[in-house]
Amino acid sequence: MVLVGMLLVALNLRAAVTSLGALLDEIRTGLGLSGAMAGLVTTLPTIAFAGLGALTPWLVRRYAPARVLVVAMLALTVGQVLRVVTDSALIFVLTSALALAGIAVANILLPMLVKQHFSHRTGLVTGAYTMALTTGTTVAAASAVPVAHAFGSWRAGLGIWAGLAAVAVLPWVPLA
Repeated sequence: MVLVGMLLVALNLRAAVTSLGALLDEIRTGLGLSGAMAGLVTTLPTIAFAGLGALTPWLVRRYAPARVLVVAMLALTVGQVLRVVTDSALIFVLTSALALAGIAVANILLPMLVKQHFSHRTGLVTGAYTMALTTGTTVAAASAVPVAHAFGSWRAGLGIWAGLAAVAVLPWVPLA
């Protein structure tokens, strides 16, 4: 179950970013984002990964890693849901930052969890979650626009990934 949980988390580690990039023009139009705001949204992953990723070791010293991962994935889920239901550019940016905070923390936790639960198979499990990460990245980028067009809104193409993030929480709840 831990391996399944890791793979589900890995599928989510870039979907919120690559689906946004694919739909950025539609989102800019829909929310009336200025060029500067759109630039900020595309810079948020770097800011979140650097800033919040650095806080993850501190969090893990205070709380169990599985508990931190559950909160991170819930932040990702909630952030993704809230950013597609708002009509405010500022709320969109803030909820995107929330989602990216979850990604940043989970991104740092996965290698630690691999060593903790699969110390005898670190290379194999790291390879498996890297493939899942790449798959999630690719599928989100490739399908965001078709999903948005099928449902008639960029919100569907961006929001669909919240469901995958919610599913990724489930295997970790008993461990938390």
